Amino acid sequence: MAPTPWRPKSAEEDRTSSVTVEMLYRELSGENSSVTQPESPELLLEAVSDALFPDSAVDLDESVVKGNLDAVLLALVATQDRNTHGKGLMETLSTSFGADFSPGTVYPCLHDLEDEGCLETRELVRTKEYAIHDDEMSQERIEAAAQQHLALGAFLKRVSDNI
Repeated sequence: MAPTPWRPKSAEEDRTSSVTVEMLYRELSGENSSVTQPESPELLLEAVSDALFPDSAVDLDESVVKGNLDAVLLALVATQDRNTHGKGLMETLSTSFGADFSPGTVYPCLHDLEDEGCLETRELVRTKEYAIHDDEMSQERIEAAAQQHLALGAFLKRVSDNI
């Protein structure tokens, strides 16, 4: 028996049988969501993963984090009120995302974000801490990364459901 060829779902099938990008966006943004804003990035990632995929654990691939390192670093700096120096951010990347990056990966990205005006540095005695400099630009970059991932994820989910 030949497999049934894939066809797009009708609008009615789509509304009744699948999660939409808008639904995911509302869930992640906190609109109509039971996900509260935990204090740490690790707890926030866990809460969002549990809300979206309650029956399975989500382990992010390090390459996904690396491909979006600028948006991830902006999000970490925006959500942390301490440990926003390079070493602290690398520790958070490791504990929250399971991504172990070298200083040669993280610091150039932080310097690029500073050069672009997204971040500013505060000189401390032995290190620099990073802070969001341009809220609007940083928010746009984080949202653009989220939209791209949501769209790609919805596409992959739709194809997976029809295999």
